[in-house]
Amino acid sequence: MELSPVLWQLLPLPPIEIMIHYLGYLAGTLTVVSFLPQVIRTWQSRRTGDLSLGMFTILITASSLWIVYGAVVGDMPVVITNVGMVALNGAIAVAKVRYG
Repeated sequence: MELSPVLWQLLPLPPIEIMIHYLGYLAGTLTVVSFLPQVIRTWQSRRTGDLSLGMFTILITASSLWIVYGAVVGDMPVVITNVGMVALNGAIAVAKVRYG
Protein backbone atom coordinates (compact mmCIF):
# COMPACT_ATOMS: atom_id res chain seq x y z
CA MET A 1 0.00 0.00 0.00
CA GLU A 2 1.39 3.37 -1.05
CA LEU A 3 1.01 6.52 1.01
CA SER A 4 -0.51 9.57 -0.62
CA PRO A 5 1.77 12.61 -1.12
CA VAL A 6 -0.08 14.41 1.68
CA LEU A 7 0.69 11.61 4.14
CA TRP A 8 4.36 11.59 3.12
CA GLN A 9 4.56 15.25 4.15
CA LEU A 10 3.34 14.34 7.64
CA LEU A 11 6.16 11.87 8.22
CA PRO A 12 9.30 13.17 9.96
CA LEU A 13 12.24 14.07 7.75
CA PRO A 14 15.22 11.70 7.69
CA PRO A 15 18.16 13.00 9.77
CA ILE A 16 20.24 13.97 6.71
CA GLU A 17 17.42 16.12 5.33
CA ILE A 18 17.03 17.83 8.69
CA MET A 19 20.78 18.55 8.74
CA ILE A 20 20.65 19.95 5.20
CA HIS A 21 17.67 22.11 6.16
CA TYR A 22 19.57 23.63 9.09
CA LEU A 23 22.70 23.98 6.96
CA GLY A 24 20.71 26.35 4.75
CA TYR A 25 19.75 28.48 7.73
CA LEU A 26 23.34 28.52 9.02
CA ALA A 27 24.74 29.51 5.62
CA GLY A 28 22.12 32.22 5.26
CA THR A 29 22.82 33.59 8.71
CA LEU A 30 26.55 33.77 8.03
CA THR A 31 25.94 35.45 4.67
CA VAL A 32 23.81 38.18 6.21
CA VAL A 33 26.06 38.64 9.26
CA SER A 34 29.09 39.03 6.97
CA PHE A 35 27.60 42.26 5.61
CA LEU A 36 26.95 43.83 9.01
CA PRO A 37 30.48 45.21 9.56
CA GLN A 38 30.38 46.99 6.20
CA VAL A 39 26.95 48.48 6.89
CA ILE A 40 28.05 49.67 10.32
CA ARG A 41 31.32 51.11 9.02
CA THR A 42 29.59 52.86 6.11
CA TRP A 43 27.02 54.54 8.35
CA GLN A 44 29.58 55.49 11.01
CA SER A 45 32.21 56.89 8.65
CA ARG A 46 29.76 58.35 6.12
CA ARG A 47 32.39 57.68 3.48
CA THR A 48 30.84 56.11 0.41
CA GLY A 49 32.89 57.58 -2.42
CA ASP A 50 34.41 54.25 -3.44
CA LEU A 51 31.14 52.32 -3.29
CA SER A 52 29.29 51.60 -6.52
CA LEU A 53 25.59 52.40 -6.40
CA GLY A 54 25.13 50.29 -9.52
CA MET A 55 26.53 47.22 -7.78
CA PHE A 56 24.18 47.62 -4.82
CA THR A 57 21.25 48.17 -7.17
CA ILE A 58 22.05 44.89 -8.94
CA LEU A 59 22.54 43.06 -5.62
CA ILE A 60 19.18 44.31 -4.33
CA THR A 61 17.49 43.28 -7.58
CA ALA A 62 19.13 39.84 -7.54
CA SER A 63 18.23 39.24 -3.89
CA SER A 64 14.65 40.32 -4.58
CA LEU A 65 14.45 37.74 -7.37
CA TRP A 66 15.88 35.10 -5.01
CA ILE A 67 13.10 35.96 -2.54
CA VAL A 68 10.49 35.31 -5.23
CA TYR A 69 12.23 32.09 -6.26
CA GLY A 70 12.47 30.87 -2.67
CA ALA A 71 8.81 31.64 -2.07
CA VAL A 72 7.74 29.79 -5.22
CA VAL A 73 9.74 26.64 -4.42
CA GLY A 74 9.07 26.88 -0.66
CA ASP A 75 12.69 27.32 0.40
CA MET A 76 12.55 29.43 3.55
CA PRO A 77 16.34 29.68 4.10
CA VAL A 78 16.62 31.29 0.66
CA VAL A 79 13.76 33.69 1.40
CA ILE A 80 15.00 34.72 4.85
CA THR A 81 18.63 35.12 3.73
CA ASN A 82 17.70 37.33 0.84
CA VAL A 83 15.30 39.47 2.86
CA GLY A 84 18.28 40.18 5.10
CA MET A 85 20.49 40.90 2.11
CA VAL A 86 17.97 43.31 0.59
CA ALA A 87 17.77 45.15 3.92
CA LEU A 88 21.55 45.41 4.38
CA ASN A 89 22.36 46.23 0.77
CA GLY A 90 19.51 48.72 0.84
CA ALA A 91 21.04 50.35 3.92
CA ILE A 92 24.35 50.74 2.12
CA ALA A 93 22.64 52.07 -1.02
CA VAL A 94 20.75 54.63 1.08
CA ALA A 95 24.03 55.70 2.71
CA LYS A 96 25.59 56.04 -0.75
CA VAL A 97 22.77 58.29 -1.95
CA ARG A 98 22.70 60.25 1.29
CA TYR A 99 26.44 60.79 1.75
CA GLY A 100 27.55 60.69 -1.90
